[in-house]
Amino acid sequence: MPAHEGESEGVSALEIETQRTTTPSAEKRSSLVKMLIPTSPHVEHRHAPLYQDDDLDDEAREISDNFEIDGESDDEEEDVDAHGVAQGTATPAQVAVNIFISFVGAGLLGLPYAFSRSGWLLGTVSLALVSAGNLYCMLLLVKIRKRLEADGITGIKGYGCVGREVIGPKGELLVNICLVVSQAGFATAYLIFIAANIQSVTSGQAGRAMIIYLCVPILSLLVQFRDMKKLSPFSLIADVANITGLSAVLFQDFEFYTHDDNIRAVDFSGLVYITSICIYSLEGVGLVLPLESSCKDRGGFPKLLTKVIFGIFILMAFFGTCGYVSFGNDTVSPISLNLKGESAAFVQMALCLALYFTYPMMMFPVSDVLEDLLFRDTMKPATTYWPSRSFRCFLVLTTATIAYTLPNFGKFLELVGASICTLLGFILPCFFHLKVFGRSELSIWQWMLDVVIIGIGIFFGVVGTFEAVMKLMEDDAVVGDDASEL
Repeated sequence: MPAHEGESEGVSALEIETQRTTTPSAEKRSSLVKMLIPTSPHVEHRHAPLYQDDDLDDEAREISDNFEIDGESDDEEEDVDAHGVAQGTATPAQVAVNIFISFVGAGLLGLPYAFSRSGWLLGTVSLALVSAGNLYCMLLLVKIRKRLEADGITGIKGYGCVGREVIGPKGELLVNICLVVSQAGFATAYLIFIAANIQSVTSGQAGRAMIIYLCVPILSLLVQFRDMKKLSPFSLIADVANITGLSAVLFQDFEFYTHDDNIRAVDFSGLVYITSICIYSLEGVGLVLPLESSCKDRGGFPKLLTKVIFGIFILMAFFGTCGYVSFGNDTVSPISLNLKGESAAFVQMALCLALYFTYPMMMFPVSDVLEDLLFRDTMKPATTYWPSRSFRCFLVLTTATIAYTLPNFGKFLELVGASICTLLGFILPCFFHLKVFGRSELSIWQWMLDVVIIGIGIFFGVVGTFEAVMKLMEDDAVVGDDASEL
């Protein structure tokens, strides 16, 4: 992108590494694409700069420039997106598939229980409202980038870059930290899921601690890879296992359907819970800018995104309703624990395998960002620097410990959804929109809508996070407690 005279373009370590992946992972593909967080040196444009701090800009560029992967320069990776598709060449079908894969994952397995808490009708309405709000906020980022480009700033490739141009390096840091925390949260949720399902398969013979900490050694090896291409075989296994498992779950919903008069349409006591799960399941705001950049027809991207999000909403509403209607008040989270028959163990293990091999890809950007911040002053070649290897192992051990400490899958999803995902998906996009355009350029309705979303987001974030934390603190269950509380 254009920079001050004499300055070179800075691209973050996250972007360099993330762009290497050639095979989409099966869960939260946004975890890879959304972490395209380029460091964008401040650019003069025709209006007064939104933010300028040369000292902080220089420090940010130093962080980026000092971290080069596998001896390849930034320029060699700039022309492809996170899926190996050249910028501006992806067909609508390619973009649609990437969006779909990015949103459909572990959160889907928590929806049936969430619907049982709120009722199928309230659950569907909540999912629709969250989908619409999420779509609106993602399109705001596209609109913001177009405005910044019109002001002379080009090459804005990621969410963090928007934060940087709007409120300075601290804005980029805020977005990046939120993305890192959300990624670590997704990875932790995977371990909680794996422990719950293996425990179910073994009828409680295997303890939670043993299951979770036995996952650590191999995962500690997998997170050492610094080239996403080397994780492609594991990503392929995860894709196949995930599709197989989700399809089997939906099939069993119909196979074991029994009429239940206790099926509820509306239960407002579960409103906060269902909203949090919906926000978690639909989190992917960081995905929108990289995918729009890769799209051959950028002008048609908003319409394409709208269609795909609508399709995802239909799938999630159908999956959540079918799971709840099939198992009624016995519905648990994750829904895989409701499976019956000889195939149940196979399906559960397939889903565990999918999330196990997706874990390294979730932690990939987390390791890079934190490692760069901690070791940039003393960084030796990444492949031989032992503190780096030890730190990556420590991160795996930390997520495992959190997963053991918080064994409740549904409540953990609620916490992540109500806190970080609400901030990333709703509050920050609207705030950036107001900051860039200002009251004078927005209609009263646009301004009010942004303010209302920010207000609701803050209120829900506080209430939802508080409720989730209190529930987790009250949950003294270890293994084998009430299944509905898993």
